[in-house]
Amino acid sequence: MSTSGSTNYSTTRNQIIYDALLLLNAIAAQETADAHNLAFCGRFLDMMIKQWAPKMTVWPTKDVSVTLTPGTASYTIGEGLDIDEPRPLQVISARRQDTSGNEIPIDVVSRDEYMAIPTKTTQAPPTMVHYERLRTSGTLYVWPTGDTGSPTLILSVKRALEDMDEDGNEPDFPPEALLALVYNLAVLVGPAYGGIPQDVAAVALQLKQELLDDDTENTPVYFLPRFN
Repeated sequence: MSTSGSTNYSTTRNQIIYDALLLLNAIAAQETADAHNLAFCGRFLDMMIKQWAPKMTVWPTKDVSVTLTPGTASYTIGEGLDIDEPRPLQVISARRQDTSGNEIPIDVVSRDEYMAIPTKTTQAPPTMVHYERLRTSGTLYVWPTGDTGSPTLILSVKRALEDMDEDGNEPDFPPEALLALVYNLAVLVGPAYGGIPQDVAAVALQLKQELLDDDTENTPVYFLPRFN
């Protein structure tokens, strides 16, 4: 018998909830989850995804381009704001792009480092950025603020994971995370359905840890001796 040739398996919000309830023996295999249970478990599923997102390191990343206005020290980030993107969870790295298209890495610094700069509107090629994550938006601080030769910043950001608003939404995760979502949702909602089976809790913990361990870049690290 030949293999399927398919590698695009996924699942949906409602199927994740149904499978989690099956693990808890809250419904029988031939039953369907009613609207109340779907809504209740759906809320916990979205809250769980929000709680996991900052812990992910490689999967939820993207590049965001920012056109600089020399003399402007800060930009708001959010849908419909200066930088029209969903609020990032973190700026991982940054680089400036000159008019020839060359990209030069710059530093991502702490709030204290940025606030220690005495003149924040200096116009010159940027050497650092600081990102402040707010409740529904964010603020990007740039220093120096750019000039005619450095009009663009490129930010590598940890993006927010998408909500699962509709019954048929697929999770904003790679397929390797699907089993972890089911088991960990069962653990979260278990107390409302009479408790959490011990084996389910153990598997959930293992799957979540494996997911986080796998979400890393396997790149070499080199250490050079320092001679005084």
